[in-house]
Amino acid sequence: MPYLSTEQARRNGASANERERPLALTRPVGASLVIEQACPYAQQLGVRPGMSLGQAQAIVPHLQPLAYEPQRERETLERLANRALRFSPIVEPVEPNTLLVDITGCQRLFGSEESIAHQAADWLTQAGFYSRAAIADTVGAAYALATAGIEPLTLAAVGQASASLASLPPSALRIEPQVSTQLEAVGVRSIGDLLTLPRNMLPARFGSELVLRLQQALGEVFEGVTPHVPKEAPTARLSFEHAVTEPQAILSVAEQLLTDVFAQMKNRGQALRRLACVLSFESTRPRVFSIELARASREQPHVAQLLRQRLERVDPAPGITGLVLRANETSRFCGEQTELFEPRDPGDDEALGCLIDRLANRLGYDAVVRPRLVNDHQPEKAFWHVSVAEAGCESQNATSETHPSDSPVAPSMRPVRLLPRPLPIRVIALVPDGPPTWFAYRGQECPIAQAWGPERLETAWWRGSDVRRDYFRVATDDGEQFWIFHAANERRWYLHGLFA
Repeated sequence: MPYLSTEQARRNGASANERERPLALTRPVGASLVIEQACPYAQQLGVRPGMSLGQAQAIVPHLQPLAYEPQRERETLERLANRALRFSPIVEPVEPNTLLVDITGCQRLFGSEESIAHQAADWLTQAGFYSRAAIADTVGAAYALATAGIEPLTLAAVGQASASLASLPPSALRIEPQVSTQLEAVGVRSIGDLLTLPRNMLPARFGSELVLRLQQALGEVFEGVTPHVPKEAPTARLSFEHAVTEPQAILSVAEQLLTDVFAQMKNRGQALRRLACVLSFESTRPRVFSIELARASREQPHVAQLLRQRLERVDPAPGITGLVLRANETSRFCGEQTELFEPRDPGDDEALGCLIDRLANRLGYDAVVRPRLVNDHQPEKAFWHVSVAEAGCESQNATSETHPSDSPVAPSMRPVRLLPRPLPIRVIALVPDGPPTWFAYRGQECPIAQAWGPERLETAWWRGSDVRRDYFRVATDDGEQFWIFHAANERRWYLHGLFA
């Protein structure tokens, strides 16, 4: 699935009206963003992995950039591997975007090997993923034909692996990039060229891995498929003999099932992040809801209270016939060892997490948010708000993708309070574009005793209308400090922030 990462990102991060735009995934490198992956449309327009985001947007101004999330890509591949077990009991996910399926003996169930490949490709297409499939005698040959081929489906004749691989580049053998570069330098541009070289001369020049991969692809050395064992989430369920309408009985059963789920997590060394609850009714559709925690927890009484509050909102009158609790998201449990002289109560973090969970449970997860820093020079774009249930309540350094060293300016140079939008003000300056000497703020005249600046901030040209601002930090006679700027394009002054 050569475009797995961009297709998954488009499904998760793009709105309906943006799904037709070219898409690129970016990762931070120093103070800039670099293209990690690009969708087929973006590649047709000239966007390539490795170029900076500025270069890519210069080529494609309407390019849609999203953050590259390798963890989500791995989760998607593992989820697809679980579903691919319908075609064979032996499936192996190979990062970043490949599934190996051993279909030996399975053709009797599907009619033919070709039918299995077509059904698998149709299944991935319906799931929204483009794929290329290949069937061969060996793992190495099938992998090479699928990754380096251009046809949606390639069938290698039995016992003809060398002939099928002859036209493919050596990189299809899963060798290191530098080895492929070395082979290219000496004129070996295909596996057919490689097969003409003396086998015993290759390790001294290109390493032993090249010979091993070649032997595996030709079937001279066995290479198997490592079966993937799905990780079943900690789950507890109970079905009633008769429909239950008593709320207290439902709450009692839910607490018993929750105890079972926590026991399973404890045995696995896990802590809970998201709990799913499924209620089955006698005459209506099942009711499903989730409880998301701001931080991974093993506090069963806290989760039980949240679950009880959610169940109290459910009307049991139609008759509940079953209840399922599943820990859909868990994390590794890491106990914290407190210091001898703690600067604060060790229970503060846990108490904060419990408070956030209670607020989110009552108000909704989108109503409790926290700011996340973004490496951007324009002040109003240097952060965005994310749900605490998604970002967690740990310190900013632990949760933010922006590291302190990546910040464009020192924190002391920015005001403590940033206004929601710049406020127009009247200013007097002795020199055009120079430091102000007086300004009026909310009907109050403020003589300026001292001014620092200017600091020129300009927006990236590819964002649209150009923004050029000269910021000044000014102090009044009363000691108050303000952050004001002169908009060069508008020839007006604005107040943007207040210092402590």
